[in-house]
Amino acid sequence: MENILDTCKLELTQVDEVWPNLYIGNVWAAKDKRALQSLGITHILNAAHGKHNVCTGPSYYSDTKVTYHGVEAFDSPAFDMSPFFYSAAQFIKAAVSTPGGKVFVHCAMGLSRSATLVLAFLMLHEDMSLVEAIKAVSEHRNVSPNSGFLSQLRELDMRLASERETSVRQSLKLGNQVREKPEDTPCKKRREEISSQNIVIHTKQCLKKNSMKNTHVNEVWPGVYIGDEKTALDRYTLEKMGMTHILNAAAGKWNISTGPEYYSDMNIEYYGVEADDLPSFNLSEFFYPAAKFIDGALSRPENKLLVHCVMGRSRSATLFLAYLMIYKNMTIVDAVNHVIEHRCILPNRGFLKQLRQLDIDLQLQR
Repeated sequence: MENILDTCKLELTQVDEVWPNLYIGNVWAAKDKRALQSLGITHILNAAHGKHNVCTGPSYYSDTKVTYHGVEAFDSPAFDMSPFFYSAAQFIKAAVSTPGGKVFVHCAMGLSRSATLVLAFLMLHEDMSLVEAIKAVSEHRNVSPNSGFLSQLRELDMRLASERETSVRQSLKLGNQVREKPEDTPCKKRREEISSQNIVIHTKQCLKKNSMKNTHVNEVWPGVYIGDEKTALDRYTLEKMGMTHILNAAAGKWNISTGPEYYSDMNIEYYGVEADDLPSFNLSEFFYPAAKFIDGALSRPENKLLVHCVMGRSRSATLFLAYLMIYKNMTIVDAVNHVIEHRCILPNRGFLKQLRQLDIDLQLQR
């Protein structure tokens, strides 16, 4: 973990957005109310609260509409930060879940205490491992929790991993029972939500275990291919393969700007989805129209469809997984297990959560 932290070469700044609507910063940023207002900050978590630390408190922001939460912690390896993990994570979660909410988490330097609480939030509410959380934050800010805090986060990581493994086994067992004997009770919806949520964790485990080499294009279903940008631009190969339909999951001038005109002299039907490969991007609004296009393309056995994005791993894979769930009555786990037998895919964590919600909705409909 310390090696991962050491690889970050970002210059230390006063404040950085490390997650959508979640910022980490230092004492100078915390005291600059004008700058906080320009960022649209609505919530502040002071990880160095108290008269011997950064003594701002709710009174300091009384002339603003900021919601304040203080954690009186010291940046010492001997200090036990873990009692604050859950309450701080809940405060951050509530802040980013509020419409227009933006939360600023700070300590003195914005390196250790504040970073530790943000990492705990990502582990508790974004289903990340400690390594995944560190990598996510280090992409945007140079952070350095002290050795004691890292040990406490590691203990949280192991506990969560154990709880999730147990929960996955129980949810999969419950899923089998539900399929064997239909249930109609007030708690049915909640059970299905719990089962589906834990199945996403199982899905991530399946994806991580996939050792297949990444190639330009693979047939993942009879007549359906998932590929990358190189495949989509190679018209000679597409013609040779007998491709009749193309679904571009990265359409638009800032992505792969092919469009129907690129294939105008070919017998190809084109459909474009202008999506970004970001966890915060709502790809779910395209699930049903894209699935309908795929289903239409497969209405004739002689047709062949290419579903692609830039790498052929996240956006394109997510849309095809949604098709399997909507039109082939697969669960998210069934769909992932099928596709990874044929291609190395890796939908981002936001897309996996959206597929989880689709899984819940489809189960309730059925």
